Amino acid sequence: MPSFANFPRHAFKRVAQRTSLSCDEIAAILDRGLVVNTGQRPGFNRVHLVFYSHLDNDYFVAIQDVVTGTVITILPLDYHETLAWGISAADCEQAKEIVLAAQTVEEPRVRDTPKVFVISVQFLDEEGLQKSKLLLKIPCCLYDNDLKKLLDDNTIIQEVEKSASDNGIPTERMFAISVRHGKRGSPVTIDLRYVASS
Repeated sequence: MPSFANFPRHAFKRVAQRTSLSCDEIAAILDRGLVVNTGQRPGFNRVHLVFYSHLDNDYFVAIQDVVTGTVITILPLDYHETLAWGISAADCEQAKEIVLAAQTVEEPRVRDTPKVFVISVQFLDEEGLQKSKLLLKIPCCLYDNDLKKLLDDNTIIQEVEKSASDNGIPTERMFAISVRHGKRGSPVTIDLRYVASS
C-alpha cells in the first residue's frame, strides 16, 4: 500500500467496539501486510483485507482506501458478508498463518514503559506546505498507560485545537493529528479531513 494506515475519528469507536486490538496494533498489521486481500468493488479504491486477531481469536475485515491509507471501518466477518461478500475459510486460515508466522520471527523487545503520550498536529502553512508540530505531552498514568483510553477521551481533540490555536495554527489548516505512546512509539494518525461516504 502506498500510504500508511490511518483512521478517521469515527473509526476509533468502531475498533473499540469490535476488537480487543488497538488502532496502533491494527495499523501495524495493515502496514506490514499481515492480511489477505479479498478484493474490492469495481470503481472504488477500497480494498477488503481480512486479518486475524490473536487477542480475540477471531477474524476481521479492514476496509482501507488504497490511495490515502485511511481505514474506513473494521467489520466482523458476519457484518462483512451482509454488507459486501462472504470471506472464505481458506482466506481466514491464510490470514491466521501470516500473523502467527510474523509473531514467531519477531524477537521480543524489552523497553521501559513510556511515561507520556506525544500528540503532534499536521497542518498546512501559509504557503500551503505540509508541516508538523508537537503540541501536547500527556502523562500516560492519566489513562492507565492505555492508548485506546486516551483516544476514547472526547476532550483530547478540544485540547489539541486549543494548543494549536495557542501555537498560531488555525484549526482550518489542520488535516491530521498523530499520537505516539512515548517518543519511539508507532504513530496512530487521525485524519481530520476524512468524511465517510457510502
